[in-house]
Amino acid sequence: MFARTRPAVADPLPWAAFLATALALAAGILLHARWLPLPLLATLLALLAGRLWMRRRGMGRVPAWIRLAIAVALVAAVAASLGSIFGREAGSALLAAMMTVKLVEAESRRDARVILSVTAFLMMASFLFDQGLLQVAMVAGACVLLLAAMYELDPGTPREAREAAHRAYSADGLREALRHLALAIPFAIVCFVLFPRLGSPLWGAPQDAFTGRTGISDRMEPGALAGLALDDSVAMRVRFDGTPPPPADRYWRGLVLWSFDGKAWGWPDAAMGWPDAAVVEPLGPPVDYEVTLEPTDRKWMFVLDAPLAAPEGATLTSDLQARAARAATGVTRYRGRSAVRYRADVQLPRGVAYLARRLPAAGNPRARELAAAWRAETGGDARAIAARALALYNESFSYSFEVPLLGADPIDDFLFSVRSGWCEHYASSFAFLMRAAGIPARVVVGFQGGLWNPAGGYFAVRRSDAHAWTEVWFAGEGWVRIDPTSAVAPERVSEDARAALSAGSAWQGQGWLADLRDRFDLVGFWWNSAVLQFSALRQRALFEDAGLDPDATTTLAGVMLGAALAALALAGAILGWRRRGRDPLRDDWRAFCARLARAGVARHANEGPLAFGARAAAALPAHGAAIRSLTDAYAGLRYAGEAVDPRAVAEWRRAARAFRAR
Repeated sequence: MFARTRPAVADPLPWAAFLATALALAAGILLHARWLPLPLLATLLALLAGRLWMRRRGMGRVPAWIRLAIAVALVAAVAASLGSIFGREAGSALLAAMMTVKLVEAESRRDARVILSVTAFLMMASFLFDQGLLQVAMVAGACVLLLAAMYELDPGTPREAREAAHRAYSADGLREALRHLALAIPFAIVCFVLFPRLGSPLWGAPQDAFTGRTGISDRMEPGALAGLALDDSVAMRVRFDGTPPPPADRYWRGLVLWSFDGKAWGWPDAAMGWPDAAVVEPLGPPVDYEVTLEPTDRKWMFVLDAPLAAPEGATLTSDLQARAARAATGVTRYRGRSAVRYRADVQLPRGVAYLARRLPAAGNPRARELAAAWRAETGGDARAIAARALALYNESFSYSFEVPLLGADPIDDFLFSVRSGWCEHYASSFAFLMRAAGIPARVVVGFQGGLWNPAGGYFAVRRSDAHAWTEVWFAGEGWVRIDPTSAVAPERVSEDARAALSAGSAWQGQGWLADLRDRFDLVGFWWNSAVLQFSALRQRALFEDAGLDPDATTTLAGVMLGAALAALALAGAILGWRRRGRDPLRDDWRAFCARLARAGVARHANEGPLAFGARAAAALPAHGAAIRSLTDAYAGLRYAGEAVDPRAVAEWRRAARAFRAR
């Protein structure tokens, strides 16, 4: 299908440069592997591998109509798999797809430079998804491949020498890339610390940039939290000032859901004229703590139940939700004070009581009948009705996130048919039963638990700790937390979700794997504290501690320039120290002799290059011509004095490194 004879191309792309470009593009695509649809990712990598195979076999250009068909098919695949060609995931996928098509047609150095330029942008776009230390390390590795590809495109030798030297891929590009990256690190650190930081980014992130970061939204329906059961990524880290509360009291309050439409719980659609703040009476000493919250792009803040005051920069609603003024688009640290023993809202306003009892006019008839029967049997005793519901769960229900789809009456299906579910199933059905019996109830969504990290001295609350529970209002007691999940799986509260599902492992338990997990998480905590949370406010405090005026632009510019020059001087000194006493030509000659020694011809200590070349060529006749050429050329270069041509030295070094003998 493809002709082996290629038409003439201006500034053609050698094989090694093509290979380096393909590897850099593959690395840029793999940075998005965690969020790209698997079929699309496999297709892109298969196209890259196929094009490399064709190029290696010397096959000609791919016809234009095939390239066009591939481009159209990839755009359609992106739209079909992601639902759009706009947004964070779709934009990254489309960019990766178009660069793959570009590589399919690449034949010149100009094509390769275009691919590498866009690949650099693709690598930067990966930070829209994750800015953790592991992601930074992977991007740094991809940058090494990109710099190596740029070196292969322009090694600084004449074209004829480049074509001869690039018959095989060498490690020169990788060495140069690592060297330049190492030289750039001091300057990058100076810029990071001293360059004026903005209060907000120069551009806004896409609307979907943080969707699902915690897995918790302002609408809860059956199965909404079950998808997080095996997600071990950290949602937040918590340090307590004193003795931490026991696991049964570590409920991290996020959202309070009031309205039920027959299937899902959400925020009320009308204001009810609530009081400005909840009335909370602590029944024990307060608990002080510090939370480091991962990005959520949401305004709610998770606080230990029940908060006594709003964190700085946030307000406390009448149902004890902590709401920040701005969405948490970055790592956010805040302090909280809460009471784990308390009495809240003993007096319930009429409008709030109405909202806390409201149900749809129809739906779930069997659950309504059951609640009415309990009310009649107990004479309307709210505590007795709640005990009946908990006893029902304890007798014949099980805890599992593998629940079949529920029908038009999800509460009835769950209570009388399925009888197995996740925390949101129990919270939703319990709140429904309470309201059907005339008892005010609401659903609270957040996290429960947290795994102690002894290496860092904090609790790591993971996405798998996402939880839903209920609050029921009892006369004379106020709002009381009742977690119906604990009636089915007490270990969910005393340990964690994995323990309740018997899905734990050494990674979650004890032993060296758990210790490795804790230390790895501690490194991530340090990264968040030192890098991701280095805001304009912390930079200003750093300048003030150093005795500098943060508002003096001239002074700061001078300090930044001086530090940058010092960093460059340090890098130059290190580079000069490493090069002092080095003779690259001699080093490559010794490596060449070592390869011949492994083939059975060792050079004698007093043997010159010409004599050694003659003896080695006679001992290895299959490589005789190459050995004589290299040894003769080395003798000429070594003893030519100052008249040696640097380009000839570079060409000899490449040929010596490419030489292999059996």
